[in-house]
Amino acid sequence: MPAFGLSSSPANRPAAGPNRGKQMDDQTTAGHNQVDALPRAVDRPMSGIQERAAKQRREWHHVLLLTPAVLWVLFAVLVPVAMIVWVSFRRMKGGLLEPALTIENWTTALSQGITWTLVFRTLWTTGVVLVIVAALGLTAGYFLSRFVKKPRTQALLLMLAILPFWTSYIIRIVTWQPLLGERGVLNWTLVRLGIINEPSSAFLFNQGVMMFAMVSLYVVFVIGPVYWAFGTISPDVVAAARSLGATPWKAFWTVELPLAKGGLVAGSFFAAIFLFGDYATERLIGGGTHPALAGTVKAYAGYGQWPAASALGVLLIVMVFLVLGLFMKFHNLRREL
Repeated sequence: MPAFGLSSSPANRPAAGPNRGKQMDDQTTAGHNQVDALPRAVDRPMSGIQERAAKQRREWHHVLLLTPAVLWVLFAVLVPVAMIVWVSFRRMKGGLLEPALTIENWTTALSQGITWTLVFRTLWTTGVVLVIVAALGLTAGYFLSRFVKKPRTQALLLMLAILPFWTSYIIRIVTWQPLLGERGVLNWTLVRLGIINEPSSAFLFNQGVMMFAMVSLYVVFVIGPVYWAFGTISPDVVAAARSLGATPWKAFWTVELPLAKGGLVAGSFFAAIFLFGDYATERLIGGGTHPALAGTVKAYAGYGQWPAASALGVLLIVMVFLVLGLFMKFHNLRREL
């Protein structure tokens, strides 16, 4: 009985003897010719309907990939900001928000001179600290990239710069008080050395010390991106500039700095964002002697004045977006973020 799928007829059996190999070669050649004669699907152009279907599939794939990120931005960023804007048009009564909308908070905030004083103080403090942070971060990042040759040493120095960020933000601020207070280490050292006769309160709770603490807190945001940006510049580019007669300073200013501008701008932008929202340093180190918008928002929220706090918070958000636009004028941050 023949096996399933096989024929036992002599016509289908391969010939025996010397002609068997020739017959198999002829069958193989005929099979190859038949395969080559078949139209290939990949060579046929797609019809319009097929192209549209493939395009729709690709678009849906992109939508599915972007959906988690869009949902996160929606619920973690846009919804809270929308709530702040909504509360800024409400009024408090008996500790509760009234249902009716009003522009009273905005007219009060924008008509008071103290609001514009806070805006100017916030911009001035942020601007001065940002210039110092950018200068120090540029110097440190360039030094690490160009003058520290060993990768292990570079990694160690970067780790020392980032190490304070492994602790709480509030703890990093509070540590300045035992260092700069009247009974702190600095006063004790100066008295022991005879430089001052008695402990001084000039080293704490003033604007200068507050700005110094801000610089120490946020300079690391610039060091890292600047170091990375200089590290991407090929040494051959600098060598070419030097071979054409450029001095080290001119090569840095005309060749290296323009190429590393993206890291400097990106790091300065992140530092600016944190500076605008920093109220703890203003309170714990500055002593509240020079309040800014962030500290005022915190104070209103602490007293339960949510509509007034929301109005000033929206004003602070608008300032941040204006600063972002200013940064975008100097460099396309989308390539760095």
